[in-house]
Amino acid sequence: MTKYSPWSNPKDPHILFPIKPYEQLLDHLNWKDNSEWLNHWNNRGGVEIASSSWPLGTKRDWAWGVGMPFLSDIEHCLLKTEERTLLGISGLPGCGKTSFGHWIKAATAEFNWSVDVISMDDFYLPARELEQAMAGNPWLVPRALPGSHEIELMKVTIENWKSTGILKSPQFDKALRNGLGDRSGWNISTPKVLVIEGWFLGCGLKVDRTISQKNGSNGPQEISLDEKHYQDIVQRSLKEYQPIWDEFERILHLKAIDFLSTREWKSQQEMNLQKNRGASIKGKSLELFIRMIQTAIPKENLQSINSDVVAKLNSSRQILWIGLSKKGLEI
Repeated sequence: MTKYSPWSNPKDPHILFPIKPYEQLLDHLNWKDNSEWLNHWNNRGGVEIASSSWPLGTKRDWAWGVGMPFLSDIEHCLLKTEERTLLGISGLPGCGKTSFGHWIKAATAEFNWSVDVISMDDFYLPARELEQAMAGNPWLVPRALPGSHEIELMKVTIENWKSTGILKSPQFDKALRNGLGDRSGWNISTPKVLVIEGWFLGCGLKVDRTISQKNGSNGPQEISLDEKHYQDIVQRSLKEYQPIWDEFERILHLKAIDFLSTREWKSQQEMNLQKNRGASIKGKSLELFIRMIQTAIPKENLQSINSDVVAKLNSSRQILWIGLSKKGLEI
């Protein structure tokens, strides 16, 4: 069987991203020699690293494009003295960031590295407080909006981990309360590198009143007055997250080329939750949840995450571009 790599000749059919920006990323990660980097990871298993942890059907572009470069960054962080490092993964719901996080956790466990991966979702408020915080939103969503997280707990959790090395973070089970979700316990670990993923992680503040969204074959659909009003509430809530973003050493943005891809992605995500856990958001509630994703935060905000690395994904989640970024703008 051909042992493909990003530099294979003939070209690996699973690798669609251009090589130059990718090589610039590796150079930034202190790997000046591509062949040396390639040997480093092939000797550790290459695309077979934690391969069973990828979702069924995942192509090699994820292992090469984001997997091993992210591991290279983690390895560099681990080589530092006693410094603890916080890394972030951002991307629209259903883009693959949670699955990628699971792979990172499995891959680093294979190497016995001191790494943990958690989600911003785990910091959702407890059920009663969550219902109060989400009351009155025009999409009737039970969670996910800025303001649905226990921000002070998130701050304290990160601060305590950085100062003591002990991570004590909540866990949130989305299958509880018939898919509405609730707190389900606590995670305690002592990682040297902590990775947090979230759908608006790193999102800055900007209000754009001119935004319109396309809704399938129905063409342009303007944001309603209620949605515009609630955008202001969301922006005020989002302001509270900004100091948390400053705690991250680096952020990877898994960026959808087509913003509307999240419709299909979120639907698939909920179908998998229903299949695996027996509870999910569905029907009209799912449609409103998707509408919330597309309108609660202006598209321009979510597509210009203040990240350090960007991976552009098509609607099939194939990586079409991976490289360095500067405040969300690829170079």
